[in-house]
Amino acid sequence: MKVTFEKTELLNAITPALGCVAGKNTYASLEGIDLNCRDGKCTITSYDLEKGYRTEITCEIEEEGDYIISAQKLIQIVRAMPSSFITIEVNSKNVVRIYSGKSEFELHAIPGEDFPSLPELNGQEGFTIKQNNLKRMLTMIQFAIAQNSMRPELNGAYIKIEDDTITAVTCDGSRLALIEQKGEMTDIKVEDDKIEFILPGKTLTEVIKLISDKDENMVIKLARKHVMFFIDNTVIFSRLIENEYIDYERFIPKSSKIFVTIDREMLLSSVERALLVTEDKSMGQARSKLKCSFKGNILTVSSKSVSNKITDEIYMKKEGEDIEIGFNCRFMADALHALYFEELKLSMTSPLMSMLIEPVHENENERYVFLILPVKLND
Repeated sequence: MKVTFEKTELLNAITPALGCVAGKNTYASLEGIDLNCRDGKCTITSYDLEKGYRTEITCEIEEEGDYIISAQKLIQIVRAMPSSFITIEVNSKNVVRIYSGKSEFELHAIPGEDFPSLPELNGQEGFTIKQNNLKRMLTMIQFAIAQNSMRPELNGAYIKIEDDTITAVTCDGSRLALIEQKGEMTDIKVEDDKIEFILPGKTLTEVIKLISDKDENMVIKLARKHVMFFIDNTVIFSRLIENEYIDYERFIPKSSKIFVTIDREMLLSSVERALLVTEDKSMGQARSKLKCSFKGNILTVSSKSVSNKITDEIYMKKEGEDIEIGFNCRFMADALHALYFEELKLSMTSPLMSMLIEPVHENENERYVFLILPVKLND
């Protein structure tokens, strides 16, 4: 194989592939990127048996071929090359020469036939959505995905398409994020009444990286066990989490008694200052909690650790009784970072029940609900 690439185009194509490359694995082929160069194009593929990436770029082919090259090494070499054009050449002994200008590297390749078989990248169900809209939704709910939960469904994002509404939900047991939007999709193809699937958190991270902030369409297709995201000539695909998702609506309080309107930026700034204390570690662990005292029109945010203490006051508007309630400070900060609205409505009932965080101004075509469980405060 002997192929010449434009450096920037090659680097832009192989860098996202790294997110779908396996770590140290019994099979060396899973640690590499497959370059299949034929008919003036190079198909670039990575696949870790759970999620995968495939794209096509143009190239100048002197000799066709299909080889797997170490992903980490290939990206490092291409990034370091001095010239704007890079040639990759593989001989009959699977020795790879990568050269550009007067710089040259040698390493070993694996024949392309050793690359694992991919799932069929097609599906009967699916829909079209704007890239920037999906990216915003996934970015906002990402913080509440569980990490290595014993309940597999909580390690992913639940996506549901019903009628013309898309719903995205994440929950880690202590936090919940829900977004619903109407009229944002086209070309909806549904076999039953709705489409629903659970996207693994690791795949969601790679999808967010790949999606642009542009107002351009992308297509999502569903197969029985896989989901595929088509963006121009690129596809990222993934196995689905096959468990049934939780009945999330059951966890959202429907009759709160205390309502607070507050400036998001002021609250976030206060919580971030409190993080300096709550994440101050003693004996290797961060033990302090965030105490929120809602009295009159003042929210007092406070926390103390072994050697530090913070007290902060923020103006608010409150309906209902005064309340003192505790939270994990990091969980609160994550939720406030995700919500981009200027003013927020905090809804509470008691120090032992969840607090809802929603935008003040409602929109009949959108629904945003974030939920945080409180923690017990030490007297």
